[in-house]
Amino acid sequence: MSEQNMSHGGTNDCSIVEELLSPFIDEELNNEADAFVRKHLDSCTACTRRLEEIKAAVDAINALPTDATPEQDLWPGIVAGSKDSEFALPLGTGRRRRWRWSNPALWAAGLAALLVPGAVGVAGMALMRSNHREEAPEPAVADFEGTELSGEIADAIRLAQEIAGEVAAGIEESAAEAAELGQLEGDRARGRGISRQSRLGIDALIGALRDEDQDVRTMAAHALGELDDSRAVEALSQAMLRDPVIDVRSTCAWALGEIESDQAVRALGTALLQDDATEVRRQAAWALGEIESPQGVQALGAALVNDASDEVRRMAVWALGEIEDPSAVGPLSHALRNAADDETRRQAAWALGEIESPEAVDALGAALKDDDSETRQMAAWALGEIESTNAVMALAEALLNDPVAEVREKAAWALGEIEDSRATEALSKAMKDENAEVRRMAIWALGEIGG
Repeated sequence: MSEQNMSHGGTNDCSIVEELLSPFIDEELNNEADAFVRKHLDSCTACTRRLEEIKAAVDAINALPTDATPEQDLWPGIVAGSKDSEFALPLGTGRRRRWRWSNPALWAAGLAALLVPGAVGVAGMALMRSNHREEAPEPAVADFEGTELSGEIADAIRLAQEIAGEVAAGIEESAAEAAELGQLEGDRARGRGISRQSRLGIDALIGALRDEDQDVRTMAAHALGELDDSRAVEALSQAMLRDPVIDVRSTCAWALGEIESDQAVRALGTALLQDDATEVRRQAAWALGEIESPQGVQALGAALVNDASDEVRRMAVWALGEIEDPSAVGPLSHALRNAADDETRRQAAWALGEIESPEAVDALGAALKDDDSETRQMAAWALGEIESTNAVMALAEALLNDPVAEVREKAAWALGEIEDSRATEALSKAMKDENAEVRRMAIWALGEIGG
């Protein structure tokens, strides 16, 4: 919504304010939108009345058992999402899971410290879990103490330090300019702060992928991932497929995930299906999830069904949930029905909920009878996300008969999300459930259906 659209008066303002009342109550508007809403409310009785109605509804909902809703006690963050409104402030739940150093000069300083003779090795470089998502694999980085550098690598390090100095000096100005143009992302913002010399630095680091020392190759791959430059994709892909050292190959896969280029999908799929090392396959699956290209679904689906490693299969499930492509429903449903370990089945149910395809309803309905209660809870949540009326009967049965109260709560919530009147009888019976949270959730769901 443009500033011009907010500045005019008239009846259209009421419809605009109507859309902004909920984030206004939650204090999620930026300063401009907040001031716009407040000014309008000062002179509009109808919108003021509507604001009070929404506040009353919020108070009523808050009286329900918040600890019984899926957002509170399922896999943390499964339903966390960003607001659609352009006035909403960032909630800190974005999909990208970066682990960049905060100071743009640090990567070069760290690269030099790791590669120069006598420097200490890497300590604690890890990809951290965010929200519900599977813990991302760490790049394998070796100890570089005592590494002797060729002239080419030493030159690359010195050049990297010069580039980082330019970035540190110019990044604030570059960011401000990009923000004004609405282009504060990726290469555009970085490109204003990095001089033409950066191309030479990229070329030198690409050359270092062929160095005779495996530690140098590993660190060069890591540095290229940090630089996030698509020009490195081909070289990283070739090194991932051909380098004889597992640490080098897995770090190349990590770097390709950081760069997030569709050009890397085919090579990552090959590594996922053919590499002998579990860590490389797991890292390749993670990278495909980061890239989020539907072109990666086939390889991920095959790994999910056929890979011998539980870790790789779980990472493939996570990646398919990130991609959210309906073509993944088949392998995910297979995993939900057949995976021997509970965690894989839980994650498969989550991924199917993320995809929100009606084709998953049968598998999720069957999962409501899974031996693992957390899998049943996740299946109920997923069916609520899909909102298919074909799930009503299975959810109603779970609501009335599941021995675990948490599963019954999620079933009631899902029925409220679907809003099908056929659930009214089961929800009415659930109002006599022995568990107070189930009773309260049933009341909420009946209100959703009746409303």
